[in-house]
Amino acid sequence: MYSFNQVLNDISERCYEPNQLAIQHVQEEVQNAEYGAGVFVLDSISVRFRVAKITPNKIGQFVVFWEKDMNNKNQAFSYKKATDVLVINTFADDHKVGQFVFPKEVLLQKNILRTASTNGKMAIRVYPAWDQPVSKQALATQKWQLEYFVDLTDWSHVSVEKLLKLYFH
Repeated sequence: MYSFNQVLNDISERCYEPNQLAIQHVQEEVQNAEYGAGVFVLDSISVRFRVAKITPNKIGQFVVFWEKDMNNKNQAFSYKKATDVLVINTFADDHKVGQFVFPKEVLLQKNILRTASTNGKMAIRVYPAWDQPVSKQALATQKWQLEYFVDLTDWSHVSVEKLLKLYFH
């Protein structure tokens, strides 16, 4: 299991520090600790941070993000209170590292965030570039998700421009 602090430190060394991006107001989200969960501010944007898990029987990686309502029931995050971006970190084969950076507007369009007219989702499956899904639905999901994916495995080949554009759209 990847802990929030462990992954944040690794991503910070690979990605944030080399680009002079300052992390502030770091707070681990204990309710989703199994998914390396936390929130922080990166320069001027708010970030919800997760680590996706490989599941044994399905292609792709699974990640949760939910909060408790007033009755202590799990619910999807609301658009009104959502962070600027949802960052989902992915790992595979002990060397592959990638990051999805989803702007809250995209999460709204995909009905992932809760609004007055939609319940939102408390979990999703993500498909990094190295995954090869076979179902039509998974392929369609991967297609839109890859617009927001950056492979961080080999820093010398990382599109820093794309990464920064995703964070600071």
